[in-house]
Amino acid sequence: MQFNHFLTSYMPDPSIGSQQHFKNMIDQAVHAEKLTYTSVSIPEHHLVNLLMMPSPLQMAVKIATLTSNINIVTSVCVLPLHDMRTFAGEVATADILTEGRLILGVGRGAFAWEMARLGFPKEQSKERFIESLKVLKSLLTEENVSWNGQYYQFDPITIMPRPISNPIPIMIAAMD
Repeated sequence: MQFNHFLTSYMPDPSIGSQQHFKNMIDQAVHAEKLTYTSVSIPEHHLVNLLMMPSPLQMAVKIATLTSNINIVTSVCVLPLHDMRTFAGEVATADILTEGRLILGVGRGAFAWEMARLGFPKEQSKERFIESLKVLKSLLTEENVSWNGQYYQFDPITIMPRPISNPIPIMIAAMD
């Protein structure tokens, strides 16, 4: 049987402070590996004081430096909030620095408030997510990718660095 531990980004008491909050998450990940969990999951949230994790890929890399076997899952990276042309390079970098232990969990976002504050209305998130996922997969697996879609239009580019996993495992959070 395989187990995953979801690293909580819930911080009901802001007096704990960000440094301690992140240390608690990291300690949970290290402990999960000692307990032989298969993976840990890291959420992505912005501007929400109680749910603090704006950069799951950075946290994944930090966890990878302190562990050696556990898979590290982003749960989830909110694709509509990112530009896939730069995000793909960040994902490839995290894949390299986690030594191929990254599982890229992606989704369209859960909180309308959060999305609206960042300029991406929730009502557009489904279509933006679908196109973003297609662009991201292309950029991670192909070279000289060009795009002419509703949200992305660009001439041929090749992201650098290239990921070491072929392909990077992607988990999709389904929500209508």
